[in-house]
Amino acid sequence: MTERPVSAEPNWYDITIAGKKFTIASRHGEAHIRAVEKMIADTYEEVGARIQGQTAVHIALLTALNLADELINTQHALRDQYGERIEDMLTRLGSALDSVAAPLQ
Repeated sequence: MTERPVSAEPNWYDITIAGKKFTIASRHGEAHIRAVEKMIADTYEEVGARIQGQTAVHIALLTALNLADELINTQHALRDQYGERIEDMLTRLGSALDSVAAPLQ
């Protein structure tokens, strides 16, 4: 897994979503901010196209709900995919530590 750069002090970035400019701070670097900006902008456009005629606030709230739902589903999928493997590794590690510690007692 590639680590994202994290700086001690946040940098400020200008982003545009739905034609509105925002200035935000982040410690994660420009590439990360551009990926966030694109994800939000794309989701906002998709939601707006599905529910034409709604206010920008309504579209923004539905965008947030869609992204939160996607995040939670991803967290559950990762837990389901890796949870058993991690538990198995912890059990094996505990057994190995017990077998090493037993002769020392």
